Amino acid sequence: MGEGWLRHLAGDRFEVTSGGLRPIGVHPRAIQVMGEAGVDISGLKSTYVHRELERPPDVLIALSRQALSACPPLPGRTRVLRWPVPDPYTVRGDEAVVLRAFRGARDEIRERVEDWLAAGAPTSE
Repeated sequence: MGEGWLRHLAGDRFEVTSGGLRPIGVHPRAIQVMGEAGVDISGLKSTYVHRELERPPDVLIALSRQALSACPPLPGRTRVLRWPVPDPYTVRGDEAVVLRAFRGARDEIRERVEDWLAAGAPTSE
């Protein structure tokens, strides 16, 4: 969802990729809730974070402590932004509960991306 929001809100200002600890494709509920907000993420793909870091980024946005701790050492020029967002993939319950978690994550990520862009996309927290 983070990649989707950054692509949607920033256009082509950045080269954006997603790396995950267990890249399994885009979750159908993430596609659903992002679609509700007018953002199509169905064609996005996540790769292993280690593969994404073969060419170190200027900025790495970590949405969880687990993701950040699993990253290999980063070169000094890479700025790391820590944006911990509750992981909707881990929520259990009926459909309404799970969708509420995905919508909450969607909205929180959007707010963080909007704030970051409004601040001029600084590379430090």
